[in-house]
Amino acid sequence: MADVTCSRCKRHAPGLNEAPLAGPRGARVLASVCADCWGAWVEESKNLINHLGIEVADPQQRRRMYPLMSEYLDLPDL
Repeated sequence: MADVTCSRCKRHAPGLNEAPLAGPRGARVLASVCADCWGAWVEESKNLINHLGIEVADPQQRRRMYPLMSEYLDLPDL
């Protein structure tokens, strides 16, 4: 686990052990988000999924989460 300068909290902190998503999006999160902020996003995403009624098994509906994740983690164009 390498340290990263987190895009969300701006701290230099431990990052994730592995990319949390596949592809370039996951690589960007791995390089730019600390483990604490990713954990906070996971909790927030549960709330959003329930509030918005997103069916995570449906790829089209799951894509609705990407702009919300980008905003939460302060990663433009994620």
